[in-house]
Amino acid sequence: MDHGSPHGLRLARAAVVMLSALALAGCADPGAPIAGSEPTPSATPTAGIIRPYSPHAPFGYTSVSPAQLPFGARYLNPASGRQELVLGSLAKTAVLIGDSQAQPTDSWLRKGLEQAGYKVYVAGWGGTGFSVGTPEVHDYAHALRLGDWLLPYGNPALVVVQGGGNDASRNSPDAAIVDGAKTVVSELKESYPASKFLVVGTLARSAADGGGRRTQVDALLGRTAALMGLPFIGCGDWISRYGLAQDLADGVHLTPAGRARLAPSFAQTLRDRGLALG
Repeated sequence: MDHGSPHGLRLARAAVVMLSALALAGCADPGAPIAGSEPTPSATPTAGIIRPYSPHAPFGYTSVSPAQLPFGARYLNPASGRQELVLGSLAKTAVLIGDSQAQPTDSWLRKGLEQAGYKVYVAGWGGTGFSVGTPEVHDYAHALRLGDWLLPYGNPALVVVQGGGNDASRNSPDAAIVDGAKTVVSELKESYPASKFLVVGTLARSAADGGGRRTQVDALLGRTAALMGLPFIGCGDWISRYGLAQDLADGVHLTPAGRARLAPSFAQTLRDRGLALG
């Protein structure tokens, strides 16, 4: 994929950051096209992507209260040491960290969370995971530390960490996936110590239906979430369970019709686990 010049990539990411923030606040149509953003295997991303250490990116505010800052400003959170976006109250917001399964504006994850009562802020990037990254964006923990994508400042109702598909496709070892999952959750809790957390696994066919490494990684993430004391929603057999094979665009990503079919099931699972709003 041709990502263009480094300067062009930074500008594209900056545009995505602001449009994502406006969409979360209800100031823009979340389904509107994002000019200059990078395509993923399944759809245009809505993640807040920018590198704060770039010479083209301003430093975060440190000497004033976040309440005094304008919408979309960056605040250097003293608890985490990271720049975060000021987007107002997050009391009804789910912060979703994920891969290309999460990024489309009509993703089954995003729409399922919306159907469960949340506004959704999406971070992460296609091709990344708990232990793997791309030439442009690191794995989840390092992307967060280095500012490849920014979190919103505040206290979200729910923090969702989803992934594993790219770890599976690149045959990442179990130990690296577990270490990455534990690390990124620990880092996220520095920003959101009072928020509820949820781990969502790897969308796949069942083991008997050819799920392979994707199904194995889903189960591994379930065990890891249990060790961390976090709720887990496994989806390592959902393509088979919900008859979605005909709705796959490329073997791992759902078509728009497939995403629309799966979103209500994800929303119902959130309700069944007591993780829906209202």
